[in-house]
Amino acid sequence: MICPHCLKTIGDGETFCPHCHGYVGPANTDEFVFCEGCGARLSLHDRTCPKCGRPAPGILSTDSSSSDLAAGKTASFPRLTKSLIQTEAPRVEPVSAGRVLDDSVDPSSTNVLSREDLEAPRSRRRKARAVDEDPYHPRRRHWGKLVAVLLVVALAGGATAFVTMDPLGVMPGFYDAFRAAAREAFPSRQLSETGDSDNAATDGSGVNPTEPQDSGPLTDDEVFDKLTIIYHQIDSYNSDSSIGEVIDSFNSNYLLSDLTARTEASESAYALRDAIQTTIDQIDALEAPEDTVYREDIDHMRQLAEWMYGRVDQICDSWDVSLSIPQGESMSSHNDEILQPMREAGSDDLTNFDTYFYQWEPERKDSAAE
Repeated sequence: MICPHCLKTIGDGETFCPHCHGYVGPANTDEFVFCEGCGARLSLHDRTCPKCGRPAPGILSTDSSSSDLAAGKTASFPRLTKSLIQTEAPRVEPVSAGRVLDDSVDPSSTNVLSREDLEAPRSRRRKARAVDEDPYHPRRRHWGKLVAVLLVVALAGGATAFVTMDPLGVMPGFYDAFRAAAREAFPSRQLSETGDSDNAATDGSGVNPTEPQDSGPLTDDEVFDKLTIIYHQIDSYNSDSSIGEVIDSFNSNYLLSDLTARTEASESAYALRDAIQTTIDQIDALEAPEDTVYREDIDHMRQLAEWMYGRVDQICDSWDVSLSIPQGESMSSHNDEILQPMREAGSDDLTNFDTYFYQWEPERKDSAAE
């Protein structure tokens, strides 16, 4: 015969298939039960499923069966009889699919709220949620985010106050170190664009070379450093923002009829001349050793400064003439008189400065070699 479960050939008269252990005996529903695990048909006398080993229905309700099952002694269980199966096997009433679906979609079977709350008017339910909110839709509370925002604001404010108030006194040292690094990297940018004498009076390190030094004569390395700074100062005077502005201001304003406007326009020329004079004083005040290897460089820096001073001084002399003309007089009639100082000075200072400025840039020298 053929097994109806695995379709393999088995002997006639077999009750269970030797291959799949399925029941192949007479199809009498009163003579067999089904395994609750794999669904295989069991004989009325089987205590365990021959296919998966699960206890037959009703076996766990017998005395001492659980301890025997835990100990693996299912083979020693007494065989069930038809009467025991009928009395011990649970009888489950069949449940239709419609009833299962009705139970699953019934809110009263899953919702923790009572049916009275679900059927209550919407306004009453809103009031009820105010006291005991819906567990499925809890109200969002933003206290955590608010606390995090306040904490970030407090930390940012505290850090700003700490840097601004500087209770430990560390910021001045930081600023000094930053300025020192800037002076080394950009020595030509240490002067103010206005060329005021207060800034020009310092050599970029905060020390006025015209003041007496307590440390005695400078070393050759110190002399070179100061000459380098002075060289860049002179270079800054030759820029468009310094002498270029002085020249443009003179050309545009020396014939203005308004004396006040002429006076304001002339201030840049006088300020630049004062700044150059301060640089000359710095050079004269250098306490360099008598045998310094930079003696020639010192003389070169002074000569460059004098040429620059002469270029600005002739403009200032012409301003003197322009400013001496009273308010209301015709300025065009005094044009030759105003430009006379510049014609007399000529262009020697400009020519010499442009010729030697780059040639005389200080270079570090070896004292021993000299």
